[in-house]
Amino acid sequence: MKRTILLVVLVTFFLSSLFVVLTYNTVKAEGNIFSISSNRLLQDQDNPNLYYFVGMVYYEVWSNSGGQWTGAGHHPKSKVPEVDGGTYEFTFGSNRKVKSISVEQFNYDWKSADGKVKLGDLAFEKSRAGELKENPKKYYQNATSKFDYDNYGNTPVNGLGSNKASKKVFVLNGILEAKVEPVNRREEERIKNGTVFAPGVEGFRYYFPTLFKIELEPAEGMAIIQHFDTKGNPLNGIDGFTDKEMKLEKGKDYTFPHTAPG
Repeated sequence: MKRTILLVVLVTFFLSSLFVVLTYNTVKAEGNIFSISSNRLLQDQDNPNLYYFVGMVYYEVWSNSGGQWTGAGHHPKSKVPEVDGGTYEFTFGSNRKVKSISVEQFNYDWKSADGKVKLGDLAFEKSRAGELKENPKKYYQNATSKFDYDNYGNTPVNGLGSNKASKKVFVLNGILEAKVEPVNRREEERIKNGTVFAPGVEGFRYYFPTLFKIELEPAEGMAIIQHFDTKGNPLNGIDGFTDKEMKLEKGKDYTFPHTAPG
């Protein structure tokens, strides 16, 4: 009899632990650090030094079986003071230098000035090709916050002047109310992974897609101007001749006149 009672207690304890694990999920954003290569960026049509990227910042909330919202306690239709979108790091060729990085709310319906080019589609498809293999764009668009969230924390850009630069993203006062409906994370986990949840558990994800604008310094070359006599001997420092180097920007015309002294 004692062994039977002990077994029942152990089984009950195991099941209780299982439900605790399955009902406790912390709220979170997309992640911490994202390394983005240049092949995921959309180049501006008019400015070859300007690139665009769409970062899928999100906030996820879960309730436990008792109906309490876990983590910071945020729930559907509540306002989150600071949605941590993680840090985005952009890498270019070794001969390029990042001039600036800025962020703003992404507009799915973004078009060119003449209205002929659907830049929102192009930028999203270029940036989020991996996600689009799993779900259509509507999946993300429907779960995007219905309220304006073009309000970002003033974070520095690290690495300016080099070919690799990063910026941390915070959406301020993001409201957890989707344009159509949030992603039902409980159902996703149940269908994809066969996860069993305790009654009453709910989980929802809200997106705050963010447009990054990355501007590079103009591509540079180098002109090396040297002086020689007719026999090939260097004249640098002789009779007023001075060798020099000059940076060249792509797309500009340069002339190098005869520099004989006198």
